Amino acid sequence: MKMKNKALEHQIADLDFAVEKSMRYHQRRRGFYDRTHKSIMFFVVLAGSAAFSGIGEYFGAIAAMLAAADLVWSPSHKARDHEMLFRRFSELAIAIRTAALPDRSTYEEWVQARINIETNEPPIYWALEADCDNEVRRAWGKDNELVSIGWLSRWTMYLLRHEGAHYEMMRLAA
Repeated sequence: MKMKNKALEHQIADLDFAVEKSMRYHQRRRGFYDRTHKSIMFFVVLAGSAAFSGIGEYFGAIAAMLAAADLVWSPSHKARDHEMLFRRFSELAIAIRTAALPDRSTYEEWVQARINIETNEPPIYWALEADCDNEVRRAWGKDNELVSIGWLSRWTMYLLRHEGAHYEMMRLAA
């Protein structure tokens, strides 16, 4: 979209980038929780089958503990929550990308819609958020400036929130 107001055009592009990053973030969180739930259930079935067949006396307890952990942690419910957030951000992205000539009031409505969605978000996993920022930058051809994420943060980005971590922007040679 080409607009006369370059400042507004830049703000809309920044909002579109942020919405795209949020979509990717929630897709990845949903995938993590889906994989976690399926893995736990796989081991519950294996341990339950082993206990039922009489192979080992402790397999029944293992199956019960894993099922209890899944019930308490609720990864399937968390996956559903992230799916809902992904869908809401997707709807906002469609509105932004299909608007013919948005004006200041339309932009402000989109910003308000984004804030409304964000009020339902669980706490952010900051290393994952930084990795999603890099993913969008690469996809949009803006990969001359990426966020530096250390190896430990990268390995634990789905498990730890990394609250208070600061990820520096790296400028790469063109």
